[in-house]
Amino acid sequence: HLIIAVVVAGCYQHLLFNLTPSLPYVLAVLERGATVKRGDLIVFRFQGGEIGPYLKGQWFFKRVVGLPGDPVRVEGQNVFVNATPVGFAKPRTGTGEPLEPIAPGPIPAGRYYVQGTQPDSCDSRYRGNGLIRAEQIVGVAHAVF
Repeated sequence: HLIIAVVVAGCYQHLLFNLTPSLPYVLAVLERGATVKRGDLIVFRFQGGEIGPYLKGQWFFKRVVGLPGDPVRVEGQNVFVNATPVGFAKPRTGTGEPLEPIAPGPIPAGRYYVQGTQPDSCDSRYRGNGLIRAEQIVGVAHAVF
């Protein structure tokens, strides 16, 4: 991901360029301080352990599908939020490292379940990424194209 800071109408904004297949978007504008809602595309700092190419502190783009209080259920490797299927938790990464699905239960206050747009996304399906804390969130991304 490439990030460029610009000033728009007197406000400090970021233009986000996505150069990976992780999202169907190439350009987005980052809104800092926005209230996070279900369905929002957010940018957050990855705080899991280093998994494959992912580094602690790296910025991730994901869609918010679970809010505080929503129930998370795991049946085998299938993960559900609010009884809606949100993905299959693979047992291993593409490089063979073991993955564990998220623990079931209600999403605690100040946490969010995030989902990638790719089946191989490192997202909340996995304990290594887990539920995102509010303080990890950099802002809401608004796709331009």
